[in-house]
Amino acid sequence: MRLPSFFIAFLFFLIGCVPTQEVRNIKYAGYSVGRHQQVDSTYVEMLSYYADSVNKTMGEYLVENEADLLKETPNSALGNFLADAYLWAAKSKIDPRAEIAFMNHGGVRIFRMAKGPVNRGMIYEVMPFDNLICIVQVKGNILKNYLNRIAQEGGGGGQSGVTMRLENNQATDISINGTPLDLNRTYFMVNSDYQVDGGGGFTAFKNLQQNRSAYLQRDAIIDYCKWLKMEGKKINHATLKRIVK
Repeated sequence: MRLPSFFIAFLFFLIGCVPTQEVRNIKYAGYSVGRHQQVDSTYVEMLSYYADSVNKTMGEYLVENEADLLKETPNSALGNFLADAYLWAAKSKIDPRAEIAFMNHGGVRIFRMAKGPVNRGMIYEVMPFDNLICIVQVKGNILKNYLNRIAQEGGGGGQSGVTMRLENNQATDISINGTPLDLNRTYFMVNSDYQVDGGGGFTAFKNLQQNRSAYLQRDAIIDYCKWLKMEGKKINHATLKRIVK
């Protein structure tokens, strides 16, 4: 059915008369949530069905940690542990040519992994994102620029297979698995899809040859912990220095 033209014009008139609204100010209110709040038994009962299963899964024991691992700069023991996990996973499950790995500082979501037993829930805390492992073929000169970017940010994060010194916001004395960095050589680097796609502002990896896996970084950490336990090993990264000033 076709509406009369006068009726359509009337609708436009009404719409045009509605005053526009402009947001002038935004305020936030904080609401305290604590143990002393009244508990709604209905929700507790509804969630208990799922909580038992989740707690059992997240409480799965993976491996023993010999010392506190901290997220700090310039050298991050926690970040280095994560980078080691990515390198191990990439070499053993994706491409044996993988030789170095990185974990960006901002992606480490807790500041301390405590000494003692490590369970699955702790890994979800340190890596809550669904980022994927990528292996990128990076020439030495581009890798040097990336390391300089890390140096300008004060270090941190984590790296495996790479050691360096920070001087005047530049990366110096760079070694790749014990050998000085070769600016003309191509290296097989392990990193997250987030970093490869330019996350953090470094975009030089985006157009390089790469192997984008469907392997979650979080799963790689869990698998690495299980492998350490199976090998009769513990996490021991507290004293390793891969970035120094």
